[in-house]
Amino acid sequence: MRAMFFGLLAAFVFGVIPTATAQEFSADVVYTTAKSKTSSPATADTLDHSSKLYVRKDKIRLETNGFSGTVLLVDASDHSALALFPGHRGYQKVGYAPSEFFAVRDPENACPDWSMASAQKIACEKIGPGTVDGRKAVKYQNKDAKEGSAKTLWIDASLKFVVKWETPNTTAELHNIKEGTQAAELFTVPADFSVLRPRKTATKGFAKR
Repeated sequence: MRAMFFGLLAAFVFGVIPTATAQEFSADVVYTTAKSKTSSPATADTLDHSSKLYVRKDKIRLETNGFSGTVLLVDASDHSALALFPGHRGYQKVGYAPSEFFAVRDPENACPDWSMASAQKIACEKIGPGTVDGRKAVKYQNKDAKEGSAKTLWIDASLKFVVKWETPNTTAELHNIKEGTQAAELFTVPADFSVLRPRKTATKGFAKR
Protein backbone atom coordinates (compact mmCIF):
# COMPACT_ATOMS: atom_id res chain seq x y z
CA MET A 1 0.00 0.00 0.00
CA ARG A 2 2.86 2.37 0.77
CA ALA A 3 4.19 1.89 -2.77
CA MET A 4 0.76 2.74 -4.18
CA PHE A 5 0.68 5.94 -2.13
CA PHE A 6 4.05 7.14 -3.40
CA GLY A 7 3.02 6.14 -6.90
CA LEU A 8 0.05 8.50 -6.59
CA LEU A 9 2.31 11.32 -5.45
CA ALA A 10 4.74 10.66 -8.28
CA ALA A 11 1.93 11.23 -10.76
CA PHE A 12 1.98 14.89 -9.77
CA VAL A 13 4.63 17.49 -10.52
CA PHE A 14 6.51 18.44 -7.36
CA GLY A 15 8.15 21.73 -6.59
CA VAL A 16 8.57 24.48 -4.02
CA ILE A 17 5.26 25.56 -2.59
CA PRO A 18 4.76 29.35 -2.38
CA THR A 19 4.67 30.75 1.15
CA ALA A 20 1.44 32.67 0.61
CA THR A 21 -1.15 32.17 3.34
CA ALA A 22 -4.59 30.81 2.50
CA GLN A 23 -7.88 31.20 4.30
CA GLU A 24 -8.20 28.22 6.69
CA PHE A 25 -10.64 25.56 5.51
CA SER A 26 -11.35 21.87 5.00
CA ALA A 27 -12.68 20.15 1.89
CA ASP A 28 -13.14 16.88 0.05
CA VAL A 29 -10.84 16.39 -2.95
CA VAL A 30 -12.70 14.46 -5.64
CA TYR A 31 -10.65 12.95 -8.47
CA THR A 32 -12.17 11.78 -11.74
CA THR A 33 -10.63 10.26 -14.84
CA ALA A 34 -10.83 12.09 -18.15
CA LYS A 35 -13.31 10.95 -20.79
CA SER A 36 -11.71 8.53 -23.18
CA LYS A 37 -12.52 8.70 -26.87
CA THR A 38 -13.30 4.99 -26.71
CA SER A 39 -15.32 5.14 -23.49
CA SER A 40 -19.08 4.96 -23.46
CA PRO A 41 -21.05 7.66 -21.57
CA ALA A 42 -21.76 5.08 -18.88
CA THR A 43 -18.07 4.45 -18.16
CA ALA A 44 -16.55 7.89 -18.79
CA ASP A 45 -15.59 10.14 -15.88
CA THR A 46 -15.54 7.19 -13.46
CA LEU A 47 -14.71 8.22 -9.88
CA ASP A 48 -11.11 7.26 -9.21
CA HIS A 49 -10.71 8.13 -5.53
CA SER A 50 -11.20 10.96 -3.05
CA SER A 51 -9.15 12.57 -0.30
CA LYS A 52 -9.69 14.94 2.59
CA LEU A 53 -7.84 18.26 2.64
CA TYR A 54 -7.21 20.58 5.58
CA VAL A 55 -5.46 23.95 5.19
CA ARG A 56 -4.17 26.06 8.08
CA LYS A 57 -2.24 29.19 7.08
CA ASP A 58 0.89 27.77 5.37
CA LYS A 59 0.25 24.13 6.32
CA ILE A 60 -1.60 21.36 4.49
CA ARG A 61 -2.94 17.97 5.58
CA LEU A 62 -4.00 15.58 2.83
CA GLU A 63 -5.65 12.33 3.87
CA THR A 64 -5.45 9.90 0.96
CA ASN A 65 -8.48 7.69 1.50
CA GLY A 66 -8.07 4.24 0.01
CA PHE A 67 -4.32 4.10 0.64
CA SER A 68 -4.33 2.55 4.13
CA GLY A 69 -5.29 5.92 5.56
CA THR A 70 -1.94 7.46 4.60
CA VAL A 71 -1.65 11.16 5.46
CA LEU A 72 0.60 13.79 3.86
CA LEU A 73 1.64 16.78 6.00
CA VAL A 74 3.12 19.78 4.17
CA ASP A 75 4.68 22.84 5.77
CA ALA A 76 5.22 25.53 3.13
CA SER A 77 7.19 27.72 5.54
CA ASP A 78 10.16 25.32 5.48
CA HIS A 79 9.24 23.45 2.26
CA SER A 80 8.96 20.10 4.05
CA ALA A 81 6.61 17.14 3.65
CA LEU A 82 6.00 14.07 5.79
CA ALA A 83 4.03 10.92 5.05
CA LEU A 84 2.21 9.47 8.07
CA PHE A 85 1.24 5.79 8.21
CA PRO A 86 -1.32 5.47 11.04
CA GLY A 87 -1.50 1.70 10.66
CA HIS A 88 2.21 1.47 11.52
CA ARG A 89 2.25 4.38 13.99
CA GLY A 90 5.10 5.83 11.96
CA TYR A 91 6.15 8.46 9.46
CA GLN A 92 8.72 9.19 6.75
CA LYS A 93 10.11 12.38 5.31
CA VAL A 94 9.30 12.61 1.60
CA GLY A 95 11.01 15.90 0.79
CA TYR A 96 8.45 17.11 -1.72
CA ALA A 97 4.82 18.11 -1.99
CA PRO A 98 2.16 18.03 -4.70
CA SER A 99 2.41 21.35 -6.52
CA GLU A 100 -1.28 21.41 -7.46
CA PHE A 101 -2.15 22.21 -3.84
CA PHE A 102 -0.92 25.73 -3.09
CA ALA A 103 -1.98 29.18 -1.90
CA VAL A 104 -1.49 32.42 -3.81
CA ARG A 105 -0.93 36.01 -2.76
CA ASP A 106 -3.39 37.42 -5.31
CA PRO A 107 -6.00 35.27 -7.11
CA GLU A 108 -6.02 37.82 -9.94
CA ASN A 109 -2.25 37.49 -10.44
CA ALA A 110 -1.45 33.87 -9.60
CA CYS A 111 1.05 33.07 -12.37
CA PRO A 112 4.14 33.92 -10.25
CA ASP A 113 2.98 31.59 -7.45
CA TRP A 114 2.11 28.79 -9.86
CA SER A 115 5.57 29.10 -11.41
CA MET A 116 7.14 28.82 -7.95
CA ALA A 117 5.05 25.74 -7.12
CA SER A 118 5.89 23.88 -10.31
CA ALA A 119 9.07 21.84 -10.67
CA GLN A 120 8.90 22.45 -14.41
CA LYS A 121 8.97 25.69 -16.37
CA ILE A 122 5.41 26.71 -17.24
CA ALA A 123 3.83 29.19 -19.64
CA CYS A 124 1.09 30.55 -17.40
CA GLU A 125 -1.80 32.56 -18.79
CA LYS A 126 -4.81 34.01 -16.98
CA ILE A 127 -8.06 32.99 -18.68
CA GLY A 128 -10.56 34.90 -16.55
CA PRO A 129 -13.34 34.51 -13.97
CA GLY A 130 -15.21 31.27 -13.43
CA THR A 131 -16.94 29.18 -10.76
CA VAL A 132 -16.07 25.93 -9.01
CA ASP A 133 -18.73 24.18 -6.95
CA GLY A 134 -20.71 27.43 -6.89
CA ARG A 135 -17.79 29.56 -5.66
CA LYS A 136 -16.10 32.44 -7.50
CA ALA A 137 -12.73 31.47 -8.95
CA VAL A 138 -10.12 32.63 -11.46
CA LYS A 139 -9.04 30.26 -14.21
CA TYR A 140 -5.44 29.86 -15.41
CA GLN A 141 -3.77 27.60 -17.96
CA ASN A 142 -0.28 26.34 -18.64
CA LYS A 143 0.23 26.63 -22.40
CA ASP A 144 3.31 24.43 -22.18
CA ALA A 145 1.95 21.66 -19.93
CA LYS A 146 3.96 18.43 -19.93
CA GLU A 147 2.39 14.99 -19.71
CA GLY A 148 1.05 14.35 -16.21
CA SER A 149 1.27 17.99 -15.10
CA ALA A 150 -1.61 20.41 -14.62
CA LYS A 151 -2.67 22.19 -17.80
CA THR A 152 -5.49 24.20 -16.22
CA LEU A 153 -6.33 25.28 -12.68
CA TRP A 154 -8.78 27.48 -10.83
CA ILE A 155 -7.95 29.70 -7.82
CA ASP A 156 -10.73 30.38 -5.33
CA ALA A 157 -11.17 34.15 -4.99
CA SER A 158 -11.86 33.97 -1.25
CA LEU A 159 -9.64 31.08 -0.14
CA LYS A 160 -6.68 32.17 -2.32
CA PHE A 161 -6.09 28.48 -2.94
CA VAL A 162 -6.30 26.08 -5.88
CA VAL A 163 -9.77 24.51 -5.87
CA LYS A 164 -9.63 22.66 -9.19
CA TRP A 165 -6.97 21.42 -11.61
CA GLU A 166 -6.85 19.33 -14.74
CA THR A 167 -4.20 17.19 -16.40
CA PRO A 168 -4.78 15.40 -19.72
CA ASN A 169 -6.03 12.35 -17.80
CA THR A 170 -7.28 13.53 -14.42
CA THR A 171 -9.43 16.24 -12.87
CA ALA A 172 -9.39 17.11 -9.17
CA GLU A 173 -11.95 19.41 -7.58
CA LEU A 174 -12.61 20.56 -4.02
CA HIS A 175 -16.14 19.93 -2.76
CA ASN A 176 -17.87 20.56 0.58
CA ILE A 177 -15.56 23.47 1.43
CA LYS A 178 -15.93 24.56 5.05
CA GLU A 179 -14.14 27.75 6.01
CA GLY A 180 -12.94 28.10 9.59
CA THR A 181 -10.03 27.62 11.97
CA GLN A 182 -8.37 24.21 11.70
CA ALA A 183 -6.96 22.48 14.80
CA ALA A 184 -3.17 22.77 15.08
CA GLU A 185 -2.77 19.08 16.01
CA LEU A 186 -3.99 18.07 12.54
CA PHE A 187 -0.70 19.33 11.12
CA THR A 188 1.73 17.73 13.55
CA VAL A 189 3.13 14.21 13.92
CA PRO A 190 1.43 12.37 16.82
CA ALA A 191 3.69 11.94 19.84
CA ASP A 192 3.49 8.13 19.69
CA PHE A 193 4.63 7.94 16.04
CA SER A 194 8.22 7.02 15.22
CA VAL A 195 10.37 7.24 12.10
CA LEU A 196 9.88 4.23 9.84
CA ARG A 197 13.11 2.59 8.74
CA PRO A 198 13.49 0.88 5.37
CA ARG A 199 12.90 -2.82 5.63
CA LYS A 200 15.97 -5.02 5.26
CA THR A 201 15.80 -7.51 2.43
CA ALA A 202 16.20 -11.04 3.69
CA THR A 203 19.03 -13.01 2.08
CA LYS A 204 18.05 -16.46 0.98
CA GLY A 205 20.74 -19.13 1.27
CA PHE A 206 21.33 -21.98 -1.13
CA ALA A 207 19.76 -25.28 -0.26
CA LYS A 208 22.25 -27.91 0.76
CA ARG A 209 22.37 -31.08 -1.33
